[in-house]
Amino acid sequence: MTKLISKCGFYVCRGCDSESLVSVLDLGFQPLPAEYGLNVDDVLDRFPLHLKICRDCGLGQLGEYVLPDRIFHDTYPYLSSASETWVRHARKYVVEMQDKLSLGSNTLVMELASNDGYLLSEFQKLGMPVLGVEPTENTANLARKSGVPTVSEFFGEKLARKLLIEYGHPRVIVANNVYAHIPDMQDFTKGMAVLADDSTIITIENPSFDILLNRALFDTIYHEHYSYLTAHSVDAVVSRYGLNLFHVDRLPTHGGSNRYWLSRSLKADETVEAVLEDEKQAGLFDQNEWTNFAIHSQQAIDGLRQWFLNQAREGNTVVGYGAAHKGNTFLNAVGEASRTLKYVVDASPEKQGKFLPGSQVQVLAPEQLNSANPTDVLILPWNIAEELAEKTRSLAPEARIWIAQPSVKQLF
Repeated sequence: MTKLISKCGFYVCRGCDSESLVSVLDLGFQPLPAEYGLNVDDVLDRFPLHLKICRDCGLGQLGEYVLPDRIFHDTYPYLSSASETWVRHARKYVVEMQDKLSLGSNTLVMELASNDGYLLSEFQKLGMPVLGVEPTENTANLARKSGVPTVSEFFGEKLARKLLIEYGHPRVIVANNVYAHIPDMQDFTKGMAVLADDSTIITIENPSFDILLNRALFDTIYHEHYSYLTAHSVDAVVSRYGLNLFHVDRLPTHGGSNRYWLSRSLKADETVEAVLEDEKQAGLFDQNEWTNFAIHSQQAIDGLRQWFLNQAREGNTVVGYGAAHKGNTFLNAVGEASRTLKYVVDASPEKQGKFLPGSQVQVLAPEQLNSANPTDVLILPWNIAEELAEKTRSLAPEARIWIAQPSVKQLF
């Protein structure tokens, strides 16, 4: 029997310490999305996956959580550089930051959760000094091999004070898709505040929780995402430690993300007030919207389950593209019917040859997509569906191509 383990989590808001948490969606017990089976019979630990929301600041969070050293271990399988979409996104960001901030050879850029160093390498190409902070050893080693200096530790106030002594105040601190991945937001925020002087610009990029709620993007909920961010919640936590939310960019990534700009010295511009108002108008603090989110999420789960059953009944051969964490959440919510997938392909060599957690579907290299002559290919990371659809049409030209969010839909 699968061993059920949970670590009692915060029963107060991680951002503002409020005790006004409300249950929004309980996805039951699921395995960790990054813990792949080594064979089809591996039995993996399962943990609660239960979304709650703070009535006061609008932060979403998991009610119970798994400690980071269990999730972000030495063989973390996600490689940022495996997606061409994300590499292009990184390059665009680097060019924008250079243009806006006049960065040069004396302006240190530090990235928190720098993964395999793909983003910092783009800054290096423009002659800027860089430093990565990445706790997972395998990805940090990849970064170092590519020439990106990287510290392999979890970031917080203690590490920040050590880095300040050794490197001084960075001109830019990048925290892309990490602020939601830490159980102690306040310690992480203290660390950023320690490193920042009046000239430091901090950018935090994460999927927007109000968009997640409105579009029922429930598969963005998984154990690595301890929190789900809004402008309201970011403003609440950073202001406690002397940082100002002074600008917000709306981005298309992950179905809808925000880039939060922080500073010690700059004051909020019109974009901050606009996004705060948008969140209110979208129903961020409306219990009816939370209920609708739960209903629509269950409809999406039921829809994919029925689609799998129909495919099996018709004798079709279905494979997946993209062994993404969001796909693992979706497949585990669907349950037994997800085993209809014959295999999944993924570009990350860290995943290939292993088995998806829970569904136990084998992961192969993309070049093997057409090995079973599939009639249908289901793209699991819908946020890069355009990129993967193009590859699918090249590798398996006869197959129909589908996505499952916000409901099952045929692309080609």
